[in-house]
Amino acid sequence: MKTPVYIGQIDNSIPYTDRPTVKCIIMKDGLVLILNNGLLPGGGVDMAESHDHALSREIQEELGMTIRNAKKLRTIIQYRNFLHKRYIIDGYVAELDSTNRPTDPQDEGEAQFTPLWLPIDEAIQLVEDLILVAKEKPMDNDTNQGRLYNLLTSYELLNSCS
Repeated sequence: MKTPVYIGQIDNSIPYTDRPTVKCIIMKDGLVLILNNGLLPGGGVDMAESHDHALSREIQEELGMTIRNAKKLRTIIQYRNFLHKRYIIDGYVAELDSTNRPTDPQDEGEAQFTPLWLPIDEAIQLVEDLILVAKEKPMDNDTNQGRLYNLLTSYELLNSCS
């Protein structure tokens, strides 16, 4: 297993709350799934929930898909200073199993996910381009910081898979 990747700067004056999270690269016919704006599917791990269950649940809720053969790629730790959270993100790669299941989006953003299937090199390039745009925004709020950090997470996981 690769060593963790750290994104953001730890601030020793912040009492961070840990937020376990899962993200997944879903593969189908040699293509990878990227959601609108360079994101990967996934989300928070609920209390007393296994990472495998959280991964399956999040993909079902967001996309109405199921996966198989999930394998852990690496862990990425984001220090989200505006939220006072340390996201501990376990990244996986899995194969698409089925589609067209009912979805259960948890917020408006999830309801508007649009899947895009790309060769991995094109997915990496898309995320690189989006990172450059996100870096131009001021890092003075969690929306901008979170966007950049999530793109950097997508980039790290895609590169771990290629």
